[in-house]
Amino acid sequence: MSVTKSDASPVTVGDFSAQAIVLRHLHKAFPTDSFIAVSLAQDILEATMVQGIEDIDDLMASIDLGQTYNDDGSDSGTRSTRTWCLDPIDGTKGFLRGKRDGGQYCVALALVEDGVPTIGVLGCPNLPTEVNDENYEWRDDETEETNANARGCIFVASKGGGAYQLPLFPNKNVESKRLHVTPVDGERTPKDARFCVGKLYFDRQQNSVCDYVFDSRSQSWLDVTKGVEKFSDPLGQLSAMAEILHGKDEALDDEGVILKARRMDSQVKYGVLSRGGGELFARLPRPGYLEWIWDHAAGSVVIQEAGGQVTDVDGNAIDFGLGAKLSKDVRGILASNGGQFHEKLLEA
Repeated sequence: MSVTKSDASPVTVGDFSAQAIVLRHLHKAFPTDSFIAVSLAQDILEATMVQGIEDIDDLMASIDLGQTYNDDGSDSGTRSTRTWCLDPIDGTKGFLRGKRDGGQYCVALALVEDGVPTIGVLGCPNLPTEVNDENYEWRDDETEETNANARGCIFVASKGGGAYQLPLFPNKNVESKRLHVTPVDGERTPKDARFCVGKLYFDRQQNSVCDYVFDSRSQSWLDVTKGVEKFSDPLGQLSAMAEILHGKDEALDDEGVILKARRMDSQVKYGVLSRGGGELFARLPRPGYLEWIWDHAAGSVVIQEAGGQVTDVDGNAIDFGLGAKLSKDVRGILASNGGQFHEKLLEA
């Protein structure tokens, strides 16, 4: 079951549940800290999602621990200097499509201190563990028992402490590993850099890109033209950037799709960049749109601690301490493995 937010993105029972669990545990461990999170408990009542829940008041109170900001996203003046920022399911459309359709999503948690993210966690249940594995869709015969070594990652980073990839569940066969972005002085050059971009959706019967996909959970059609890629780049600027970086003859296919790209939903992109699975990411929303901090805070720590770089489109550092939204001066966000790659991305 899902409801729709004002920005046309869906919210599910999973969003509410994850937010309640995470915030309740954090509040118990850090009672003087503040929280910023996506979901509003009142939406559960409006969506009639409360059937069978015994202690609804306790659930709603846990969810609303994250409501320390005004309706416009500005700071309500009630937060401490330590604020935990949570997107309980970042990439809800990927979550709704599910594992068989390659949906990628993550639980994104960050600690922001005096406007700077200092801890970042991305829990990515559907992401392959190996950097070069692009099998985002589960095979028909794949199960949680058979893929324990090959799928499911947690990216963890702390300011000054590095970034690491851990298995989703304790697993003696899968080692934790320290993460490093693609070397800026290695064999790969900006001309060969891979973008991490939103997922295109294909109608298997028509063998073509489609605008809608049917969600079996909500029993409704999702307009994927309003999904990650179209929302992040409504003016189509990424294609032009790819032509500048890769060359006009090597950048796009006949349908204008970027060739050197890895496609997935959500903040998972930051994790993929941090382990060297891509080099470039750009989020270029419509003019006037203000970014929510939960869409970038956790990922920014992970990639920067892996050696990468995150700035706005003007090359400035990003202030995450203004409330639930970033400054109006942030017209877009760029992330890369740093060095000449970031310089070329800024120039493009």
